[in-house]
Amino acid sequence: MKKIIGITIGDPSGIGPEILLKGYKKIREIKDFFPLVIGDVKVIERNLEILNLKIKIKKIKKMEEISENCLNIFSPEIIKNKNFPICCDNELSGRASFNYVLTGINLWKKSQISALVTLPISKKAWALAGYNYSGHTELLAEKLNEKKYAMIMIAGKYRVLLITTHIPLKNIFKFLTTDLIIEKVGIGYDFLKLLKIKNPLIGICGLNPHAGEEGILGREEIEIIKPAIEKIKKKGIKIEGPFPADTIFKKNFDLIIAIYHDQALIPLKTFYFERLVNFTGGIKLIRTSPGHGTAFDIAYKNKGNPESFICAYKFAVKIIK
Repeated sequence: MKKIIGITIGDPSGIGPEILLKGYKKIREIKDFFPLVIGDVKVIERNLEILNLKIKIKKIKKMEEISENCLNIFSPEIIKNKNFPICCDNELSGRASFNYVLTGINLWKKSQISALVTLPISKKAWALAGYNYSGHTELLAEKLNEKKYAMIMIAGKYRVLLITTHIPLKNIFKFLTTDLIIEKVGIGYDFLKLLKIKNPLIGICGLNPHAGEEGILGREEIEIIKPAIEKIKKKGIKIEGPFPADTIFKKNFDLIIAIYHDQALIPLKTFYFERLVNFTGGIKLIRTSPGHGTAFDIAYKNKGNPESFICAYKFAVKIIK
């Protein structure tokens, strides 16, 4: 029996539907796994026309209707014609992309899919539609009733967990605590065990330049991060640091812990933009996503690269296996 992986198409106005269709042939070749698209048929049809791709599609309402010889689409019918706004934030696309994610979560709750790959959404479009979430991660955690979760980025040899994610830089000091670091590192350690990595070694960034220079450039390393490291070590987890964020990527760790969003994403997106995968740690649902956004500037111009999506799909397969 093949395992089904749900794929939400993301914001219809963005690049998600395009990279899905461009990557479909490769993901379809993976044995024992089967993709199910979650998104409106009219969005897929418009993208097929622009890309001049000949892919047989089938709209389904029940899992029993899935056919092996075509692209199966679970269509919520939010967007009902091809004349929807593209390449911009808008309420209709926000409402549609939000609904796709909810549909994917519900299919997983009913054990009808084994994992969920989410293509990029626009947080602004969600807000325009009245949905106040800072991203997929927070929505998934709420709907799955998960209190402890973490964003983990994977690219090449690197795995990087973020202590704080989509919050303003000035607010990091309100959130960063020793207990939060201990919680997030624990999620990261479980993630490494999921990957069957034996005796993993974790490295953690400092918050300040030069990791604080022994308190000269800031005391968060001394007062918050180092106490967390000592408590984590007592749990039997191998962790070192804090290291300056501008040198830690030169070291060999099974997992790097970044204190805030751009510590992780600047180096990863600079060197691995087309292979970057986002994995949500700490929740029961296996969820991956490409590590880029909606790319409104190149959407509907046949310029999208599907590699990050293909990597995200393959990583979901790896975790299931």
